Amino acid sequence: MKKLFKSLRFKLFFWYVLSLLFSGFFIILTIHIYQYKYSGYILTVIFLFLSVIGFLIIYNFTKSLIFLSKKMRMISSKNLDERITTVKSQDEIGELAQTFNGLLDRLNKAFKRERQFIGDVAHELKTPITTLRSSFEVTLQKERSNDEYKKIIKESIAETGKITNTIKNILELAWTEAPDENQKEIFDLSLLLEELVEIAQKLAVKKKIKISFSILPNIKISGCRDRLGRAILNIIDNAIKYTPDEGKVEINLEKEKDQAIVVVKDTGPGIEEGELENIFDRFYRGSKTKKIFGAGLGLAIAKSTISIHKGEIKVVSHLGEGTVFFVFLPS
Repeated sequence: MKKLFKSLRFKLFFWYVLSLLFSGFFIILTIHIYQYKYSGYILTVIFLFLSVIGFLIIYNFTKSLIFLSKKMRMISSKNLDERITTVKSQDEIGELAQTFNGLLDRLNKAFKRERQFIGDVAHELKTPITTLRSSFEVTLQKERSNDEYKKIIKESIAETGKITNTIKNILELAWTEAPDENQKEIFDLSLLLEELVEIAQKLAVKKKIKISFSILPNIKISGCRDRLGRAILNIIDNAIKYTPDEGKVEINLEKEKDQAIVVVKDTGPGIEEGELENIFDRFYRGSKTKKIFGAGLGLAIAKSTISIHKGEIKVVSHLGEGTVFFVFLPS
């Protein structure tokens, strides 16, 4: 109620109603009842008085809007840290200023993320490219045997594989952030999880990791089957990577009310509490990832894809006890 009294809408409405009531009361009282000789002059003065009050209200209103407009025009991508602090009112103008400041906060964070993203991409590509160049330069310094050339070529292929994988992940991340609504369809998530379990079993063979699963049948959802499959496979692949040899990864599909729930549980080393909030950031690699190959984009792609499907991803982890990922999708 207090906020209502401070709003411009209420002030203008109150002024309008008060003007009508006051003018009507004066006309009835002085002209029709008492019939004052100078009632016309007095009525003119009252109208002028009410007009001045209305003008002041509207002037202050438009003055604040003009100030906001000028301030907005001055802000660009180079000074997104600027904020509108001079508007202190608690009416609609003040609310507009606060909303605009909130927009600047979000834009500033987005620009910082993009700058960081570009820097991270450059860093991820720079290392393998530098390694390739160095290998070629060293190779050309003297004649070598065929076996030496083969070894250098194999190393170069491995480095180009890293570059290719990084670029592929960057493109996939870009695609997830620009979804094509025409690709959405109703599909059976249960069948998709069964296919992913088969892939997981093949990925786990080398490390002798046991893949157990429990999949509730006939769970249908709407979305892009291929992209969602890749997103969930990124989570499964992550679990296999960080689970030690002869460990265990569990994949479950459940349903609760109007949500499908994918659960991926591993017996890996776990994630430190301070790192949990960062694991979905682009190119983020935790303290236990130094010996694991990857660019740090898998979980970022997974989260972006799941968000596009109006879902949510959560993680629970304890050091030495493994990690559990929960994917909630509307069904």
